[in-house]
Amino acid sequence: MRKILILLAAVILVSCAGSKTKNVCKNTEYIKAIKDKAIDEFNRANYQLALEDMLTVKDCEARDPEVYYWLGRIYYARVEKEKARTNLEQALSLNPQYPEANEFMGMMFLEEGKYDQAISYLKTAATNDRYRLAYQAWNSLGWIYLQQGKLQDAEAAFARSLALNPNFCWAHCNLGELKAKQKNYAAAYASYQKALELCPDLPRAHRLLGLEYTRQGKRQPACTEFGLALKYAAPDSEDGKSSQEYLKVLNCPQP
Repeated sequence: MRKILILLAAVILVSCAGSKTKNVCKNTEYIKAIKDKAIDEFNRANYQLALEDMLTVKDCEARDPEVYYWLGRIYYARVEKEKARTNLEQALSLNPQYPEANEFMGMMFLEEGKYDQAISYLKTAATNDRYRLAYQAWNSLGWIYLQQGKLQDAEAAFARSLALNPNFCWAHCNLGELKAKQKNYAAAYASYQKALELCPDLPRAHRLLGLEYTRQGKRQPACTEFGLALKYAAPDSEDGKSSQEYLKVLNCPQP
């Protein structure tokens, strides 16, 4: 008899919980507020709270691709990449043209050095006429083509990026690196200067400008640029480590 009562209590508890969830889900304004709160928590780097809130939204909106996109972003920030990928894939299964999800999935593959997979997703994002951040996807495509030695494709992609957003400093910086590979050093210098005019704290542009000054035999300005790159870069990043080496090679004063 006691076991039966315990089971009945459990059933009633589950039923009440399910009823409560259903009632909450009927309040669309409340669910939207929870979603907005989750995104705000994410932007504040409160990833645990963001996850809890977005999972609550998922209970009510299991067919909303935006929910899975944000879960993917949250899990990625928590360094749970497989869960991030699973949720992004779910977002894209619900909306294959979802530009933000395509771009983020492409960036994950880019980070892993899986360029062919990255290109597929980034192209979908870049060619979406409704995507306001398509210039980012074009820039990422250009960077991949640059790594692959496809300089014409890279230049075309950077041109598309800058046509959409002439003030995107990363595209100017990457275009400068491409021009340097083409031995068009004057154009490379101009691109680095433009990048730094727009983003004075961009370490990559400072490092590449330092390399250009080194090529010209201008030690003092090269030292200055490598010092600035080291100032703004993460110490264990390519820009940070490379700048530190050049500061030693050129016997620059330590910043």
